[in-house]
Amino acid sequence: MPSGVPDAQQMFTLTNTIALVAWVGLVLFPGWRIVSSTLCAVIVPGFLAALYVGIIGWRMSAGLGPRIEMRDMATITGLQNLFKNDWFFVAAWTHYLVFDMVVGAWVARDAVRLKIPWLLRTASLVLTFLSGPVGFLMYVVSRGLLRQTCCIEKGESESLKAIATRLLSR
Repeated sequence: MPSGVPDAQQMFTLTNTIALVAWVGLVLFPGWRIVSSTLCAVIVPGFLAALYVGIIGWRMSAGLGPRIEMRDMATITGLQNLFKNDWFFVAAWTHYLVFDMVVGAWVARDAVRLKIPWLLRTASLVLTFLSGPVGFLMYVVSRGLLRQTCCIEKGESESLKAIATRLLSR
């Protein structure tokens, strides 16, 4: 490997560290537009996406990647063989980091706009970071239930106690 080029483990650590730092900012400051609309919606996902493209392009153009046939992409065994290559695994993981962050940035902006209670917003963001679809599902279900039980669309936020009281009185 050329001098100064990180190995796959170092790149994995780098991408995870960048994503973690951005996620901490998103969870702590979801209402800051510089964080939710710029850093976590464009800058960090864009940088990670460029790394993804760079890794795939570099490995494929240098003939250092596994031989890929389209039919292999449609089978579990084919994908397992592809991801045995550390660099392709790092690229795949970076793909997850990019899309989870884009989803998290949307959740943060939407939750702040609708004045979703802090606990639901924060739990949804943390779960989106840890397991993207779980956090996203928690958010959209919570958002839907809150829209039915109170006036979050108009920006009229109720406390969790008031929401619980209203739900129990039905």
